[in-house]
Amino acid sequence: MPLMAVAARVVSRRTSVNSHHHSDGTGANGYHTSTSYYATFEVESGDRMEFHLSGSEYGMLAEGDMGKLRFQGTRYLGFERQH
Repeated sequence: MPLMAVAARVVSRRTSVNSHHHSDGTGANGYHTSTSYYATFEVESGDRMEFHLSGSEYGMLAEGDMGKLRFQGTRYLGFERQH
C-alpha cells in the first residue's frame, strides 16, 4: 500500500472500553479493562476514514482540527495540525 498524505479534518473521536474477567485456576479471579481509541477524518473528497490511535495520539486531536493526515492502507501514521 502506498503512503498517503492528504488534507483532512477531524470529524469525530470515540473510545471503546473492553473488560476481561479471568481465573488463574487457583480460585483467584482477575478483572482487566483496556481502552481503544479511534478518530474519524474527512478528506477533501468528502470520504471519511476511521483509524485506531494510541491514547497519546488521541489526546492530541480535537474535533474540527484541520491538517495533513498520513496513513498507509488502514494504518494511521500521523496528523499534522494546521495553525
